[in-house]
Amino acid sequence: MLDFEHTIVINEKGQPDHQRISRESLWKGLLFRARYPGHFNPAIKCRLVDEHAEGFTRRIFAGELEFTDVVTVIEDREIRTLIDGRDQPMHAESVTRIESAGAGELLVRFRYRRDSISGADSGVDADEFLKSAYVQNDQEAIEVIREMIAEGWSDAHM
Repeated sequence: MLDFEHTIVINEKGQPDHQRISRESLWKGLLFRARYPGHFNPAIKCRLVDEHAEGFTRRIFAGELEFTDVVTVIEDREIRTLIDGRDQPMHAESVTRIESAGAGELLVRFRYRRDSISGADSGVDADEFLKSAYVQNDQEAIEVIREMIAEGWSDAHM
């Protein structure tokens, strides 16, 4: 089982005000990413299947692979995703959580648990490659969210 986490600092002490983003705007951007992951990764297509009080269910298409995952939303704080491996080709979970490290500081913690993809005899540590890809994808998503906010995306867009 691959299990790891990383953080991305959003606002830190001494950062100029024009570079800071509000918790509310960050939350809206992260929720937009959960609803429309293809906007952040063109290799993914997504269709919302069901919305419910706790979140939504989405169908993910990544090349030849198809998954259904359940997204649970803890308003203004956390987004959880689950691809249940009991009835799908793999098991994967993620948690995206907004945290405050102190006054004026803001960060996002990303946690991933999923089936390992490393083969015993492959000679390549595919899990390490996958970790690196997750980190890069999250960093790029935060940059896109920053750009969306800077461009003045309204609540209707997010």
